[in-house]
Amino acid sequence: MAAIQKESAVPVRQFDGGRVLAARRAARLQRNELGRMLDVSKDSIGDWERCDSAPSPERLPAIAEALGQDLNVLFPRLGPPDLKDLRCDAGHTQAEAARALGISRLPLSNAEAGTRPLNDDYVQPLANLYRVEVEVLEEAQKRSFVTSGTPKPEARPRPPQTLGEKITSFLHRKPLSDREIADAINSAAGFPAVDAAGILALRTDSQESAEVQASLPPDSLFAGLGAAFGVQPWFFADGEEVERQILDRLEFLSLMRSEGVSVAARGASEGVSAAMLATLSEVLVRRESAPRPEEG
Repeated sequence: MAAIQKESAVPVRQFDGGRVLAARRAARLQRNELGRMLDVSKDSIGDWERCDSAPSPERLPAIAEALGQDLNVLFPRLGPPDLKDLRCDAGHTQAEAARALGISRLPLSNAEAGTRPLNDDYVQPLANLYRVEVEVLEEAQKRSFVTSGTPKPEARPRPPQTLGEKITSFLHRKPLSDREIADAINSAAGFPAVDAAGILALRTDSQESAEVQASLPPDSLFAGLGAAFGVQPWFFADGEEVERQILDRLEFLSLMRSEGVSVAARGASEGVSAAMLATLSEVLVRRESAPRPEEG
């Protein structure tokens, strides 16, 4: 019998109904018995064995296990795996993988389609879910981009995480002296709260940085930095704190509007970008997935 192959440049596992038939007979299983094990009808098993249809790729591991066969022997791969192949080899649909990670399907869909690389925060959890090393997952992602016709994702620099890294990042755009930054923060505080030495401690993340931050009035640090560099204060705040404030404001808006929150950005002719909607979606999923305090 002819093997069923996808008309795609993406490497996939080869499905041959004749091998399934031979393996089922070797295992002394009736079609209805194998169907019960896989939660499908015996007619579906017959269609697979006759090559009238093929199971979804994420079913192949369960079929091989039910027949007592090695996955790579029963369904040999036509080339090295991409991200979709790894997911299917782990036996997960895209929705199941997303739920396991507590995220929306969008990041996985984009990465598998070769349109947007995975967020760095998802790489290790996804490798754990797929039971592969991080290096294997990263190589699979490169293949997803190559086979999709999209250029291979370049290595992305890690975004600034600490306060010192954020200040340094903005200094590349707008060079300021430590004295000038201190003056902006002191103006926000309303009194001489920090000097140039304190700014040096902040932008180098030294041990004195925490003491300097503790000595400043609430919000004056971020407000002063924002004023100094001409950006919003939350650029310097912790990411989780920013998310919390945004969601608190969205919840407030939803209470004030009978029809919920509008996604049209004020002053924007085309509304919120797809990237921003994806970010909001991921933030909301994390919010919903976060453990809630037990009620007393």
